[in-house]
Amino acid sequence: MADVTYARRWTLLLSGLSVLALAACGTESAAGPAPADQLADRAAEIGVAPEMMYAVSLDGFAPAWQSIGVHGDSGYNAAYVSTDGAVAMLTVDPRGMTDADCPARPLATAADPAAAVECTAEGDGWYRVSGDQHEYVAVHDGVAVALGAGVGTVDREALADAVAGAHPPTADELDELFPPERGDPGGAPVDRGDLPAEGDGAPINYEPSGSDSGLPFVVGGHDMVGHWPAASAVGLLSA
Repeated sequence: MADVTYARRWTLLLSGLSVLALAACGTESAAGPAPADQLADRAAEIGVAPEMMYAVSLDGFAPAWQSIGVHGDSGYNAAYVSTDGAVAMLTVDPRGMTDADCPARPLATAADPAAAVECTAEGDGWYRVSGDQHEYVAVHDGVAVALGAGVGTVDREALADAVAGAHPPTADELDELFPPERGDPGGAPVDRGDLPAEGDGAPINYEPSGSDSGLPFVVGGHDMVGHWPAASAVGLLSA
């Protein structure tokens, strides 16, 4: 049950995604990991262990700082977005991955966590497909690093190359993930956007319908599970 729950809970703050966060799309950060104390401090800000934090290079995509957070019980996740609103999801799972786990564990981006997973051992990792989503997974230092997206969004080779090159964030990459505009975590509360103006005040859970094949999210770390329509990313990024 935990896998089903957490497969749908990768943190993405819906308000405030900025085109400024995409300025580094397709660029390379300086080589070498960030200083250990700097990485530890940043990881502590979002409640993850520093060894869970990884970064990838995916051409045309940059990390959305609003999306970083805890994946599952003690892993890490970050959304990478493009200027046209495409989304790729990076997850790091401390449980690692085995041949037996591969078909049994849902994809982080799957709209239906109970959907069957087709798994293929490939190179040093696994290529996985579930519905219209796919991802590549490889084990780095005992943790499973996965990058997933819509089948038509990022191709299989690009996912595999990005995961193969996954690495602890450099100082430049940490600056992308923790820019000054993050502000004071203890400051004003986030406007959730999911609370109705009338009624009992219960959060509004968005449910996809028809051709809407959005991605699962939890708004601002709150316990509100729904779906972020893929098309809405474009509007957010151009706001």
